[in-house]
Order: sequence, then structure tokens, then C-alpha cells
Amino acid sequence: MLNPASSVRATQQPTYRRITTHVHDGLDGVLRVVTLLRGRRYRVRDLAVNVQEGVVASHVSCTVLLGADEHRLLVDRLRRMPSVVSAECA
Repeated sequence: MLNPASSVRATQQPTYRRITTHVHDGLDGVLRVVTLLRGRRYRVRDLAVNVQEGVVASHVSCTVLLGADEHRLLVDRLRRMPSVVSAECA
């Protein structure tokens, strides 16, 4: 039988989560998202950026090491940024 305290600790272990953010302002919007990730010292495992001239929104996808409730905090921080159109965590 599992110890309830150990199962609580197991769910609080950081895991890698996929974050997808759509931004406007092209490369400037993308750089703002990357600056937030770096400034807050998030551990980013991979990062993909799609910026195209003439497109309304560009996107940033990354895999970030996050604790149990940190993914909500990161998504909220991203959504508060003026250049962010949407942010989701998978």
C-alpha cells in the first residue's frame, strides 16, 4: 500500500510540460516571450519559433520543467503580456 505522504510528494515533482504561445509583433513578440522565460529562470528543454512576415500571429513552442502548480502561473504570466494572443499548456 502506498504511503499517502509519498504519493503527495510524487505529484509535486517537477515535470516537463509543453507550452505553446501565439504572439503578434513578429520577432519582437517572440523575443518578449523568450525574455520572460529566461528572466524567470525557467528550465527550457527545447524551443521552437515560427515567425513569418505578413502573418498575424507567430508562435513559440517550448518544453519547460515545471512544478505541480507552476504551469498555471507560467500560462497566466504569458497571457498578461500585451503581445501574447494565446497561451496553452499541454
